[in-house]
Amino acid sequence: MLLAGDQRLLREINARAVLEVLDAHDTLGRPEIVAATGLSKTTVALALRTFVEHGLVEEAGLDHDRRGPAATLYRVDPEHGYALAVDIGHVRVRVALVDLVGRVRARAEQPLSAKEPEARASTVEKLAAHCVAAVRHDTGAESVAVRCAVVGLPAIVDADHAMVRRVPGLEKGGPTLHAALEEGLGCPVVLENDVNLAAIAEQRTGAGKGLDSFVLLRLGIGLGAGIVIDGRLHRGASGGAGEVAFLPQPGRALGAESIGAASLATSAKEAGLPAGLAPHEVLDLAADGDERAVAVVDELAGRLAVLVASVALLLEPQKIFLAGVAREDAVLGRVQTYLAERVGILPIVVEPSAVAADAVLLGAAALARDALRDQAFTAAVRRAAESEDLPDDDAPLDADLTTGLSSRGADDARTL
Repeated sequence: MLLAGDQRLLREINARAVLEVLDAHDTLGRPEIVAATGLSKTTVALALRTFVEHGLVEEAGLDHDRRGPAATLYRVDPEHGYALAVDIGHVRVRVALVDLVGRVRARAEQPLSAKEPEARASTVEKLAAHCVAAVRHDTGAESVAVRCAVVGLPAIVDADHAMVRRVPGLEKGGPTLHAALEEGLGCPVVLENDVNLAAIAEQRTGAGKGLDSFVLLRLGIGLGAGIVIDGRLHRGASGGAGEVAFLPQPGRALGAESIGAASLATSAKEAGLPAGLAPHEVLDLAADGDERAVAVVDELAGRLAVLVASVALLLEPQKIFLAGVAREDAVLGRVQTYLAERVGILPIVVEPSAVAADAVLLGAAALARDALRDQAFTAAVRRAAESEDLPDDDAPLDADLTTGLSSRGADDARTL
């Protein structure tokens, strides 16, 4: 016996199809939407009218280039809602305000003055308010609706995207930061590991675009890996996948950090270099020919190459990207040489990251826009399905349904 779905579900599917097509283009006329979705003119017109009435879609002029009467152009209203992207680093906080079509409309940043959860949440709140004020000034709007936020930080974040499991150099963890952020920002907040967000940015706009699998290794104060498998970010059972700085290394105690600012500082001290040098300062000294610095960079590159080989043996990704300090020529070149000379039998492709220094913020912006879009579209589709102007429950299942579900097929559509 076939199970039939109610008409509301079918209306939601059709309305979603209209929004998906509109979202993929700057502007479209109704004829193009009809052609792209396979829906009837009536269904498209009614859906568009509902979306316009509720402010998600707006009319964007007339198309005078087509033959015949000029058609009204439509687009998703970018100012229907906004989302926050946040990068809480070890020493600096960055915030960006993103609109519904994914454009960054305002940015603000400042040094991190205190590491307590409440203090960091307060800093984010102030920077967010600055961004909101900037957009209000630019648009002349009386209010700006911030509907969600994605926050990156150098920590292991649990599967609930709220509980911090471990924050090297910051507090021990817990839900305090998440709670303080939601209270201060007044919207739902998603926490995510910073390197995971950098991997998202690499996948969306960088060298990882179009790849099914890759690993991003980002070296800064610490070292972390963002892992993409079958096109999806792999977080692990509890968010801890990618903490590769603590993988065993020759001559290093099990569980000790083998790669990172702390271990690099120890190596620099043992080599006789001045105390307190930042990683890029050690690289600069090595570039200038300082033999002590050269030895330190050689050791760093060797450990990183061992790590890259270990990752390749375990996951065999299409490519491994180095970011942060690791993408500098002094490190990248040594890693590539080490691998070619010692483990050339492995098909390892190591390349520099193609994303700018703001990779964490860009990744947060991408996920924030995804969440904002899903929130807005779900609400609009629900309203469209409930509209009394749409066909009644006795309407036949014609091409409006079956062609709007090209990935499922007509038979599947009739048995939803």
